[in-house]
Amino acid sequence: MKSFLKKNDLYLLAAVVAYSYLFYRQSPGVNFLLFTTVVTWLLYRQTNKHTRKQSSWYATAGASMLTGFSILMSGSELAVFMNVVSLVLLAGFSVSPKSSVFVAAANAVYSLVYSLMDSCVQAANNKEQTGGVAILAGVQRQHLQMVGIPIAVSVVFLMIYASASSAFRYVLSQIQVDFVSWGWIGFTVLGFVLLFGLFHQKTIAFITEKDLATGNTLIRLRKRKLKPFKLPALKYEYRTSVLLLVMLNLLLLFFILSDAYYLTIGTLPPSVVWSDYLHQGVYGLILSIMLAIGVLVCVFRGNLNFMTHNYRLKQLAYTWLALNAILVLLTLTKNSIYVFNYGLTYKRIGVYTYLTLTTIGLFFSFLKVAHLKNNWFLFRKNAWALYTVLLLLAMFNWDRAITHFNIHIASNTDYHYLTRLSDVNLPELIQASRIENDAFSEIQEQSLISRQNWFLDEVSARDWQSWNYSDWRVQEELKKLE
Repeated sequence: MKSFLKKNDLYLLAAVVAYSYLFYRQSPGVNFLLFTTVVTWLLYRQTNKHTRKQSSWYATAGASMLTGFSILMSGSELAVFMNVVSLVLLAGFSVSPKSSVFVAAANAVYSLVYSLMDSCVQAANNKEQTGGVAILAGVQRQHLQMVGIPIAVSVVFLMIYASASSAFRYVLSQIQVDFVSWGWIGFTVLGFVLLFGLFHQKTIAFITEKDLATGNTLIRLRKRKLKPFKLPALKYEYRTSVLLLVMLNLLLLFFILSDAYYLTIGTLPPSVVWSDYLHQGVYGLILSIMLAIGVLVCVFRGNLNFMTHNYRLKQLAYTWLALNAILVLLTLTKNSIYVFNYGLTYKRIGVYTYLTLTTIGLFFSFLKVAHLKNNWFLFRKNAWALYTVLLLLAMFNWDRAITHFNIHIASNTDYHYLTRLSDVNLPELIQASRIENDAFSEIQEQSLISRQNWFLDEVSARDWQSWNYSDWRVQEELKKLE
């Protein structure tokens, strides 16, 4: 008789047990690091040696462990999000290690959503093909005996041992089973549903095959020659692209010069205020840079790359990229001026993130034009860049960094904004309220005291699974302030 559970099922069962024990009624802490270690090891055992040799598998496995450690240190929501993303990608690379990031993610999400449903459908089909209810009932009876007999005999011996020793009865009475409830059962079943796809991976065949079959280099497409009296389509496209890039370069140069002029002299037109000039136009500029990359993707998508005398078009493209790089620096300068004057916020950190990603996008666009790369090259490289940048962002406790910067470095501190952040900044806010009484209203001070008392009580009541360094550090700092 075949084994009751396959290897994948045993790994799934182990992951569900770990999930239920580590996360039920817990907050982010050491539980994420332990769970990530368990799942990474189980996926390692499940994955064949050839797959594990691929760099993508080890990169996402390392990222999963790194984000798990980051949660232990900071407990931040971004670290939790990137930990989940990393584990999902790891599952995707476990079934198709040479896929692109976005294809691996698509396969993993597809597995999470569809794998359990597909397994149920296959089980129903197997039931019909193997003789229906009679055979199925026999298999179920064998499985029930396999599990039920050992449990029943063990219970009998447990009762005998309990009646024979008062010490053993006392030990049994100390075992806590309060967690066994309908809530815990539902939580565990949810974990089974969520984790099933990690250990029973499936792929979206047509996307995966297309991804694996497509390289990074452009291939020239041979087309039927047109009649002699007609203007060749490729030359027409070339002239259109040259005219487009000339006009866009001139327009962007005019914008940069006018914007840099007012930024340099420090005086704005009468109808413009500094906050609008420095802040509100940032997202528009970032959008324009992303569209600029899109223009180059459109222009250099095909046989224009292989024209013998296309050097003028490439020079215009390089100029366009260089001007957009200057636009990045200009936008960076404007955002930094605003940050140093009015403080750091998550939106302004987002601007720095967008600028970093657009700079990387400009660099890969340059490589595309210079080395005849295709659009898949851009998608693959930029997907890895996005994943890496978000991974690095998840390594920092931004609430604490924002609070420290705004109190000690920024010219103006918005304490109302700081009080809306997480409890990790409570020690610095309480110290600031004692030094700068005028900056805090009586209601805000009372709110800080209430938050302090609630935080200390809540952290003290946590189980070991929810421990993280950041909250422990805040707890110790608050105790010193009492």
